[in-house]
Amino acid sequence: DVTDNPTVFLPGNLQDEATCSVCLEFFKDPVSIECGHNFCRACIVKSWKDLEMDFPCPQCREVFQNKNFRPNRQLANMSEIISQFAQRGAKGAEEDGLCPKHREALKLYCKDDRRSICVVCDRSREHRPHAVVPVDEASEEYKEKIQARLDFLRKERQELLEFKVNDDKKTQELLKTIEGERQKLLSDFERLRQFLHDQEHILLGQLEKMEKNISRRQNENITDLSREITLLNKLIAELEEKIQQPMLEFLKVRCQLWVTVNSSFFNGFLGAKVLFLFCELSLDPDTANPYLVLSEDKRSVRLRGAPQELPAHPKRFDYAFCVLASEGFSAGRHYWEVEVGDGESWVLGAARESVRRKEKVDFAPEEGIWAVGLNWKGKNWDQYQAFTSPETPLSLCERPRKIGVYLDYEGGWVAFYNADNMAPIFTFTAAFSERIFPFFWLFYVGSSLSLCN
Repeated sequence: DVTDNPTVFLPGNLQDEATCSVCLEFFKDPVSIECGHNFCRACIVKSWKDLEMDFPCPQCREVFQNKNFRPNRQLANMSEIISQFAQRGAKGAEEDGLCPKHREALKLYCKDDRRSICVVCDRSREHRPHAVVPVDEASEEYKEKIQARLDFLRKERQELLEFKVNDDKKTQELLKTIEGERQKLLSDFERLRQFLHDQEHILLGQLEKMEKNISRRQNENITDLSREITLLNKLIAELEEKIQQPMLEFLKVRCQLWVTVNSSFFNGFLGAKVLFLFCELSLDPDTANPYLVLSEDKRSVRLRGAPQELPAHPKRFDYAFCVLASEGFSAGRHYWEVEVGDGESWVLGAARESVRRKEKVDFAPEEGIWAVGLNWKGKNWDQYQAFTSPETPLSLCERPRKIGVYLDYEGGWVAFYNADNMAPIFTFTAAFSERIFPFFWLFYVGSSLSLCN
């Protein structure tokens, strides 16, 4: 029975009939096309994948107008049986030292595929570019490698045996040492118990002294807090008085008090008179890039698609789409708000008076610009960042529609907030030595920024 004899080989033509002419493997899910030739379903689908008409047979090249093929179940069953016979025959051939494909003696060894082959395999396209040596040469080479590894392992074993003997000797010595240390430890702890008893009385006395100091400091803190409360009451009274002023007078001196509920905003100014000017800003047309259009009240700016005819001016930004406010600051604390809305790309902050205007502007503190912005990066439209060196990505809990900017000239810092809820965004520290101006930049045509009242 051929199924009981794994060394039986099928006739070559029968094996060829069960082989796909495209992948040269036994048929898998074979189908027949109109000319009668058979192929694996995946092979014929791949062969016709990019064709819309004139579908040729991969074997006889006859052309058809439609992709028509039907399953060949009989060929599938026959291919499966022949495949099983071929696998059994190949296994038996290898056990007999014969090539499972050509029935020739396995006299050569392919180093690339790491298996034995016959002389016919060596001449085939599959192994022609490979490194092939005689079997006995390959065997001798691998024996030398194994022998070298064996010598190494024997040496390792000898070293471990010697280490074990030395380790046993050291262990006995350590046990004797430990016993001596145990006796010494008992004696030391007896002395230590006496020492701890003495220290207990000393530390209890120190704790009593600390308790008295804490009580004294608490009384001092209560006094300081009372002083702070008095100061805040005075500030509240001043603001209540300003609220009662006539409308025009009140607008001229508009101020805003940020109480110490969010003390991190004041950066340690607790107890100071935290009253700062809410700036009434306007944009300076002499600094505006020709692509920027200012509103009549000079409080809004929009980027247009073509430049305007503007007179040359030493303060004008000729390269970057930037504009500065008309007001600059060389002292004090100042706060302003900018409406950014749903703008796609913008930068705002503060810049020193000597910032570059006739060439490319780099947004960085080293260049005299302290700013944050929304930078457009493909689909990542929500990439807010602080323009440090290098830039610092910002993760905001919500998309701000208004940005508040706080400048403390003497304190040396520029802080940014979500003006709707005063959530902090980022804070720069710097040492200012010249006038500082509010700074604005746009990138996309039609985008705009507005100063808030």
